Amino acid sequence: MKKIQVKAIAIALLAAAGVQTISAQSQVANNKRERILQVLDQSRPNEYVPAAFFLHFQNKLGRKAVQDHKDFYRATNMDFVKVFYEIAVPKVDIQTGKDWEKVPVYGEDFFEPQVAVIEDLAREFGDEAFILPTVYSPLALAGQTLGFENRKNFKKLVEENPKAFGQAIKNLSLSIENYLRAARKRGADGFYVSSQGGDGNSLSPEIWNKYVRQWDKHVSEVANEIGEINILHICDYGTPFKNAEALYAFADYPTSIINVPLKFSDGSTLNLKEAQKRFGRPIFGGLERLGVIAKGSVEEAKAAVDEVLKNASPNFILGADCTVPGDTDWDKLRAVIDYAHTWRQTHK
Repeated sequence: MKKIQVKAIAIALLAAAGVQTISAQSQVANNKRERILQVLDQSRPNEYVPAAFFLHFQNKLGRKAVQDHKDFYRATNMDFVKVFYEIAVPKVDIQTGKDWEKVPVYGEDFFEPQVAVIEDLAREFGDEAFILPTVYSPLALAGQTLGFENRKNFKKLVEENPKAFGQAIKNLSLSIENYLRAARKRGADGFYVSSQGGDGNSLSPEIWNKYVRQWDKHVSEVANEIGEINILHICDYGTPFKNAEALYAFADYPTSIINVPLKFSDGSTLNLKEAQKRFGRPIFGGLERLGVIAKGSVEEAKAAVDEVLKNASPNFILGADCTVPGDTDWDKLRAVIDYAHTWRQTHK
C-alpha cells in the first residue's frame, strides 16, 4: 500500500477515535500538501476547499517558464503547483499506415528541458505544495508525431494499419513512462495525467479497445506506482463524450483524484456528487473553462462557485474542466480561489 494511502487511513482512524493529529489540527494550516491530503480522506467532511486553475504561459521552457509558473502560483494562491507540459515529440514522415512503425521510444534525455523546469519548481515550492506536472496521452503524442498539417488524415492512416499504429502508441506510452520516471527523480510528487480516450472523431471503439486503451491506462499505472498523488484528467478536447456513463469506462484507471468534463454531446450535464460516488475518489473541477471563470465578472464567478459547492461532495477540489484561456484575469482567479477556500466555513 502506498505511503500516502497509509497516511490518510491513519489520520482517519485516529480522528474516529477522537485523537487530534497534527494533520487533523491543520485544516487551515499554511501547508498545502496537508490540505490536499485531507481531501483524500473521505471519512469526514472537509471544511477547506482546495482550488486550482491552469493556463498556458507565453514562455514554454527554460528560466522564463519557471518564473511564469512561480508568478502564477503566488498570484493565484492555488493549492498545488501544476507544471505545464510544453515539449513536443518530433514529427515523423507518415505517408502510409505502415509508417507508424517508424515511431521510436524516446528516452529520459529527450525530456530534459521539461524536467529541468520541474526540478526548479520543486526546489522552490516542494516543501509547501505538491508538484504535479502535466502528462500528455499517447494519443496526443501520436498527433504531434503526425504533424498538425497532416492530422486530417489521422483516421485514414490509423485504419490502414491498426497494428502498426498500436505499436506506435505502445512506444509513445513507454516514452511517457521515461518522462514520468525522470520527473519523479527530479522532484515531481505525482502527475496530472491526461487521457484523450474514446475520441470518436479519429478512432473506432474497436481500435481504441484493442490497440490504445491498455497503453493509455499504462501511463496512469506508472504514475500510480511511482507518484504520491495523481490527478486523472479525462479530456474531451475536440470530441465531447456522449454522456456521463462514457466517463465511467475510466473508473479502473488508478489515480487519487478525477478531473472530468461537465457537459456531454447528448445534452446532459454531470452530477458532481454522483460522479464522486461512482469513481470512489474526490472530484476536481466544477466550472467550465470557457464559462464565467473566463468571461464573467468576479461576482458572477463567485455565484457559479456557490452553485458548484452546494451540489458537490464535501471532499472536493474546485477547478475547471480543462485549461482556461491564456488571457484569463489572474486577479479574478485569485478572488475565486480565496472565496472557495473559506466557502464551507462561511456558508454553514
